[in-house]
Amino acid sequence: MKLKPTVTSFLIRYFIFTYFFLWALFSLAIKDKIGFGWYLLIWILMSLLPALLYTFKRVNFGWFFWIGLLDLVAFLPKINFLYSSIEALSSNEIYRAILEWFQGISEIKVFTVVSLIGIAISQIYRLTFSYEMNENGISLKSGIFHRKDRTIISSHITDIEVDRGLLQRIFGIGNIIPITSSGMGGGANTVFGGLEGQTKAGVGGVIGSARSQNVAINDPAYVVYGVKNPGKVKEEIMSLIRKTSNRQ
Repeated sequence: MKLKPTVTSFLIRYFIFTYFFLWALFSLAIKDKIGFGWYLLIWILMSLLPALLYTFKRVNFGWFFWIGLLDLVAFLPKINFLYSSIEALSSNEIYRAILEWFQGISEIKVFTVVSLIGIAISQIYRLTFSYEMNENGISLKSGIFHRKDRTIISSHITDIEVDRGLLQRIFGIGNIIPITSSGMGGGANTVFGGLEGQTKAGVGGVIGSARSQNVAINDPAYVVYGVKNPGKVKEEIMSLIRKTSNRQ
């Protein structure tokens, strides 16, 4: 049995980049109707909104960094005193040419291009994951440039967990998490000031005010991620495991 993550399993990534694209188009309608200060404030807040929502889903601040970097590239040339300070750093012709090129880039162009590229990369990224299940075990393959091929041997699987969030239940998909005797498939659920995040380590404990608890992880490279009819898939895996056990 061979499977791949469904499109809906990467819905958050598609949503974020589609949101940026639609926001860039909508901003055309308000750009010339309000002052630059208010426009800049609204743009930053609206562009960081998906990162804020994603952070509440899982502790990952990477989106804040990348979105903030995009905002900086898009608006730095338009903030005169900052642009003048950067321009005064060097009189080199190439340096000045690069600054002039940046000055001609609009935030709308930046986010439109990034959105379209992001949607394409998300699709390619999703297709790099593949799962194959047989009597020998579960094979998990992933990676674009650096390919990873993991095999979970049937005899090492001690439990199989089906994990389904609200959206996954709506779309009829879920994650199949094989738990092995060595702890593969497990991780630590760490709480920082009320926010929960998962780490790929089977070590619990307390670090400062952070509380850790062993849970099953949901990483497409470590589990059978976002597949249709997860209950049926689990039963088929269990059937393959039973066949292996009977042979032994």
